[in-house]
Amino acid sequence: MKTSGLHIRGVNKSFADMEVLHSISLESKPGEFISLLGPSGCGKTTLLRIVAGFERPDSGSILIDDRDITLSPAEHRNMGMVFQAYSLFPHLTAAENIRFGLRLRRTPKSRQQSIVDDLLALAGLSAHRDRYPHQLSGGQQQRVALARALAIQPVLLLLDEPLSALDAKVRVQLREEIKRIQRETGITTLFVTHDQEEALSISDRVAVMHDGRLVQFDTPAKIYHRPTDSFVAGFIGTSTRLEGRVSDAHNGRVDILGISMPAAGVQGHSDRARVNVYVRPEAIELHRADTVAHGLEGRVLEHTFLGATTRVQVAVHDCVTLLADIQSATAHRFPVGSQVRAAWAPEAPRILTT
Repeated sequence: MKTSGLHIRGVNKSFADMEVLHSISLESKPGEFISLLGPSGCGKTTLLRIVAGFERPDSGSILIDDRDITLSPAEHRNMGMVFQAYSLFPHLTAAENIRFGLRLRRTPKSRQQSIVDDLLALAGLSAHRDRYPHQLSGGQQQRVALARALAIQPVLLLLDEPLSALDAKVRVQLREEIKRIQRETGITTLFVTHDQEEALSISDRVAVMHDGRLVQFDTPAKIYHRPTDSFVAGFIGTSTRLEGRVSDAHNGRVDILGISMPAAGVQGHSDRARVNVYVRPEAIELHRADTVAHGLEGRVLEHTFLGATTRVQVAVHDCVTLLADIQSATAHRFPVGSQVRAAWAPEAPRILTT
C-alpha cells in the first residue's frame, strides 16, 4: 500500500459568524499515525471533514504529498474513512461489505477476492466472512468498517471517533488492533478523538486543539511531560497547578506560598517573574511532616485507591489541593488528617508563564 504525506497549510473555517478553525497548519510524514485531540467543539472533526473533502476551507490548502487537493471533490481524493457509526450495509456479509468499494471501481474479480481475503485475515475476521452485521459484535463491525476503508488502498485513512460507541474493554482491544493494522499496512492515518488515553497510546504524534487553534503538535511523551501551553498542561493527564514567583532563576528555585521549591524549568525566566507551576501526581513525594524540614506542608484530606497506587489529596495552607500518587502499600503511613510535606525533584515541575 502506497504511503503519502499529509500537508495542512493555514486552514481557516467559519460557520456564519463563528470561527471554527484558525490558521491550522500541520504536516505528517508518510506512514505516520496522527491524532487530533481536544474537547468537544474545538474544531477537530471540522478539520477532518475538510481533509476528507466534505467541507471546504475559507482559506488555506490541503496537500497529499505535493498535490493540492483543496478543491478536489471527496470522491476523487481516494481516502478511506471510518465513522463512529459503523455504517455497514445490513444486507451484505462482512466479506461483501469489504468488497463493495472494489466492485464500484471495477477491480478484477480475482483481485477483489485476494484483497478481501487478505483484509479479513488482517482484521482477524476470516471466520466471520459470511456473517451479516447484526450477527457481529460492535468491535467486529468496526473492524469490518476499517477493512472496507482499507480495501480501496487509500492514500490516507481518516478515523472519526471510531471507538466512542464501544464499551471500555472493547475500546482498549480495538485501539490496539487499529494501531497494529495501521503499522502493518503503513498507511498515513488521521484519527479524531476527545479521549486523551486513546490519543497518547496509539499515536506517533498528537495535535492538541483548543478553540479552533492548534496549541501543540508533538510526540505523546512530549505532550505529556513537556506541555508548551497552559491549556495542554491542564487538559492532558492530571496535574496540580500552583502559582509561584521565580526566586532564583539561575539555580532553579521558585517561591510557592512562601516556600522555596526546586524547579529547573525556571531557568530562562527573570527573577521575580510570576509563573504557573504544574506538577504531575506521580512526581510528588510525600513525607511525614515530623521527619523532614523541606517541602510544602499540608494536611491529608482524602485517599483514592487506584490499585497499585493511591491518590492522596493534600490541603496546603488550606487554599490549594495537591494531588500525589503513592504506592498503595505505603498509603497507611499518611492517614487522613495527618500532617505531611510534599516534595519533588528539580526537573519534575513544568513552568509556564501566567
